[in-house]
Order: sequence, then C-alpha cells, then structure tokens
Amino acid sequence: MTGKLQLARRTVQAISFFFLLYLIIQTTFPLELRIPVDLYLRLDPFIAIITFLTQGEVIVRMLPAFGVLVLVAIFGNFFCGWFCPMGATIDFFDRLLFREKKRSKPFDDQPLRRWRYGVFFFALAAGLMGLQVLYLLDPISLITRTLVIAFYPPAVYIYNHLLPEVQRFLPGNPFILSAMKPPVFKVNLLIFLFFVGVLALGVIRKRFWCRYLCPLGMLFSLTSRLRLVRRSVSEPCVQCMKCAKECSIGAIPADSPRQYRQQDCISCFQCLDCPPEATTFGFHLPQWKAAEGVSLSRRYVVGSLAFGAFSALAIKTNPLQTESGLKNNRLIRPPGALPEKNFVSVCTGCGECLKVCPNNALQSTFLEAGLAGLYTPRLVPRIGYCEEHCNFCGRVCPTEAILPLSVEEKQKIQMGVAKIDKTRCIAYEEGKICLVCNEQCSYHAIVGDDKKRPIVKEEICTGCGICENKCPVDGESAIVVYTSGVQKKVKPQPETKS
Repeated sequence: MTGKLQLARRTVQAISFFFLLYLIIQTTFPLELRIPVDLYLRLDPFIAIITFLTQGEVIVRMLPAFGVLVLVAIFGNFFCGWFCPMGATIDFFDRLLFREKKRSKPFDDQPLRRWRYGVFFFALAAGLMGLQVLYLLDPISLITRTLVIAFYPPAVYIYNHLLPEVQRFLPGNPFILSAMKPPVFKVNLLIFLFFVGVLALGVIRKRFWCRYLCPLGMLFSLTSRLRLVRRSVSEPCVQCMKCAKECSIGAIPADSPRQYRQQDCISCFQCLDCPPEATTFGFHLPQWKAAEGVSLSRRYVVGSLAFGAFSALAIKTNPLQTESGLKNNRLIRPPGALPEKNFVSVCTGCGECLKVCPNNALQSTFLEAGLAGLYTPRLVPRIGYCEEHCNFCGRVCPTEAILPLSVEEKQKIQMGVAKIDKTRCIAYEEGKICLVCNEQCSYHAIVGDDKKRPIVKEEICTGCGICENKCPVDGESAIVVYTSGVQKKVKPQPETKS
C-alpha cells in the first residue's frame, strides 16, 4: 500500500511539473489557452500576502491563493509534498545528489531551521515597508523564471537544429513542424547559476531549500499548526528509526520518532513504510502542541524584523534607487506598468511577460532599475518592439504590476518618447533620403520635413520602439526611445479638414 501511495505522489508531482511546463509553453502570442497561464503564481499565498502588504489591497486574480491557504490549514501542508513543481524538481535531483552520511550522533539542524523563520520575518518586515525583496526566493516565481529565461531559449535552439533531421521522416507539410524564432534573454546565465545552486544544496541535506530557506514553505508551516489530518503512532512501534530516516523534510525527531513536528510535515507519507505498521494518518482534533520545534528567542524575531525593515529602507535610499541619484532614462516599462516605486514592489520577476511578448522586446533587468528592480521587465527596442495590437503582458501578470488593459487603452499609453540623434541619422548626417522610421511608425508620430528628414511628434509618440528596432544604422540606432518617467495617455490629435 505504501509503495502505491508513493507512486501516486510521484505521479502527481510529475503531472504538476509538466503541467506548469505546458502552461509556460502556451504563454505565447496570441494566448489562446482558456486556462490562466499564470495559474501557479495565482495559487501562491506568499506572493499574495507580500503583494497585499506592499500595495495595501488584495489583487482579485490572487484570491485563489487564499483558498490554498485555507486547505493547508485544514489538511496540513500537502502542497509542498504533492503539487509544488519546485519541490518535485528538488526531490528528483536529491535522489541523484544526496548521500546519507553516517554520524556518531544525530545531526542538530536547529540553527538551520531558524534560518527559514528569519527569512520569513525579514520578508514580512520588508513588505510592510513597501518593498518585495524576497520574490527571488519564492519557489513558484523562481522555477517559472528559470524555465522561461534560462531553459526555454536553449530548448528552442536545440529544437531548431534537430528539426531538419526530424522532418526527413515526416510528410512535406510545413504546418506539422516548423522552426521557432529563438528568444534572447540577457540575464539567463545568472538565473541558471542560482537555480543550480538551489539544487546543489541537496548534497548537504535532502530538500535543503524546503527545510531551511523556502518562504512559501514557512508560510504553510505556520498555517499547519492546527491541521486536522495528523500522524499518529501506536504501541507496536519498536523505534526502528526508519520513519525518521525516510522523512524528506526532517519533521520526525531522531530521538523521539513517536512524535513529529506537525507544522513541518508535507504529507509525503513516507513514514507509513513502517515495519510493524504502527504509523497512521487520520483526522484528529486540532492540537497546538507537537514535537519540540524551533526555539526562537525574542531577540532573534525582533532582529529579523528590524533587519528586513532596515534593508528595505537601505535599498530605497540607495543612489541606484532614488530619483536624486543615478536615473536610467532608458528604463522603459511595459505599457500599463504601475508607477516605478509601486512596480518594483509588486513585480515578482516571474518572466511570464517576457515569454508572452511576441517580439522578444521585454528583458529582465540586472541593476538598470536599481537594487529593488532585479529581474523586473523593461522594453529593449533594439532587440524587439512593442507590438501595436498586443496587450498580453498585462493579461499574464499575476500581481497586476502590469495592468490588464484593452488593446485600445494600451495603444494610447505613452511608455517613452523617441529622440533622433542627428549625428548618426542617415538623412541628417549624409543627406540621403531614409524613410524607414517614418514608414514603420503605425502611430504616425514620425513625419518628414521639407527635405524629407524625420521629425518626431512627441505628443503622440507611444515609445513602442519600432523605429529604433528597424533603424538601418549599424550599432546603436539613430533614433532612440527614452522613458518619459511616468506613463501617460497620448494627446488626441485634432482632425484635419480635407
């Protein structure tokens, strides 16, 4: 029975991971899938709570996350053990990396377990100060960002190179399989190395990330204190310690296997593989008392909260973050993005908007947006331009850092303004006729003067970047889009009399 239960759990984990992968693949223009492609992010209570703290309001599309929290409060933390795609990935690599070490005495992981509490309190304090700094550690955001930015481009590259070999065995129909446009993301190596580091922690302890660092797991742990479905051990227990050794999260103390930390249990049910069959799970009345958990001093809690609050203030007053410091006038946010301070406090850097952008125009920032804006999206026109009839970045943003605008509303948003560098422009510098930017601009924001040299009508320019993208000048474009600071609606133009 236990073997069948473990097979069922691993099957559900695999289905959950590949379903997330399927949603990410379907996160593409024109976004025809009826299921929300950001479903997993919408089910993440940690993101929902921190977003609520930073914004001061509940995001409607994040409401399902609170439903997950209620289920965890009743049944215990089943999400981490069965449905979390990050947990499934860690479990898979732990089987390859982790090797049990023989120790003369049980390993005391109390100091490490305090880390997770410290990280969580840090996140809460920073959120109250209006800064979401720990989206980097959220497991759903982390694996989504990694799959989109680090793994998807190489997968497309491999697919395109294998395609000619595969097509030899297929009918000559171009609609069966066709090449894909390879995306390019600028910080993919950094994201990949961070992900590898998370998996490599499995060399030290099984599910090291989940045990000692994951803020979502910590939230579920706090919620599971009064769970109704709990483990119990009957008299036939011979204290063979097998349950303690098999527990993937270390919830069963090695010195007292009859007890367990109910708040840490992820319902993996590996402890049911008990030789005398003394372990069972069932419904019980809520019970706050369990095996001795983490010993937290008042100093440690207050210190974690203070450190989170101070860190948020330090980032906000950093020269890279303040308006009086270094200001990046090339930091163009997607259409419908919240004002910059709100945007960086709500955006999780999940990468969904990067994946759905049809022209690969959106890129993750490194330090271009300051320390608080790591991995947030920006428009890079030289790589791609903002499609006129596309509004999908707002539709896939789980926290509404990018507002879900209609196409008509989106077309009236001014993200930036194009400026012509006359020292590089062919029409100005060489006196030749070049109408590329004029012809490409669908908003009619570029007109020609009496010598057919381009002039930008700034009042109707949306900053979509197509002019910069299509400019034939080698290297940096002769027409460059600069951010206008705050997104606003373009001014309506009076109708011309015929």
